[in-house]
This record gives sequence, C-alpha cells and structure tokens, in this order.
Amino acid sequence: MNARLFRLVPLAALLLAMGCTTKISVCPVPAILADTQSVTIFRPGTVPDLANELYTVSLINAEGDCTYSTKNSLVHASLELTFRATRVPTKEAVTYTVPYFVVIHENAKIFTKYIYRLRFTFAPGATAVTIKQSPDELVLHVSNGKLPWNYQQMAGFQMTPAQIEYNKTRGRYVP
Repeated sequence: MNARLFRLVPLAALLLAMGCTTKISVCPVPAILADTQSVTIFRPGTVPDLANELYTVSLINAEGDCTYSTKNSLVHASLELTFRATRVPTKEAVTYTVPYFVVIHENAKIFTKYIYRLRFTFAPGATAVTIKQSPDELVLHVSNGKLPWNYQQMAGFQMTPAQIEYNKTRGRYVP
C-alpha cells in the first residue's frame, strides 16, 4: 500500500504544478563562452603586446535563476554575471566601458542575442576591480516537448577579430 502511495507522489506534484508559474531549480544553463571569456584593451596607437596592455577584463562567473509557466510555456530567466578587471598600477582613477553579449541557444540554434555594456571604474592606485551585473531578464518560449534546461544562457565579450586573435596567444591556446 505504501509503495503505491509513493509512486503517486510525483504525479500529484506534477498535476498540482500544471497551469501555474513555478520557480524551478533547473533553468536554462548559464555559461561563459571560453573563446570570449576575456578581452584585453591596448593603449591607443600601439601594437597588441603585453607591454602595451591598458587593461584586461574577464568574465569569471555566471549564475542563473528563472520561473517557468507551464500554462503558456514561457521561461523568465535572469542572469548574474561577475567580471574582474585588472590593470597596471597608476595614480589615476579611470572609467572604461566594454561590450558583452548574452545569447539563448539550444545546440547550434541561437534564439536571441543581446548586446550590453559593462561600465566600471578603477579607483586611484587600484589594480583590480570586481563587478557584478545583471542583464535584462530574458523571456523564452519553450518549444513543445522541451524543458527549460534544454536551453543555455551564454555570455561573453563582443570582440573584434584582432582581439580574438590576441586571445589565441594567451591562456588556454598556448601549448
């Protein structure tokens, strides 16, 4: 008797949730695109070289949360991104802005892409700063037969071909 009752518990929970908006723990998976995880900006008029670096910004963490409406198959997904910017020591306070993107995709199919701007300030003498930013909430219609965790929220820096080539000389690309 107890075994039958335990088998019905998941079905009862599913029926209870149908037609409701539910906060779920398995949302579209937050991720960082490795090739665009870091961007280095050089002093104007110089060649891309370690000695000419003005600052480097890295995307170091991505965390997501969402609600899912089974009634209309909509997912409202939020994302919190953590960035870390570094520079050589200087007495000046300075503010920079760099573009980054967030896409929602499933395998090779991109559903949406948004470009945002990360603005950050180095205090006088500071060599590093950590910035948390939450882009706008994304709304995704979940296709028939799919679930929210079939999709991925991916973030990275919007980069030029030259910046991508420079990244290939550093980090994970170096043998």
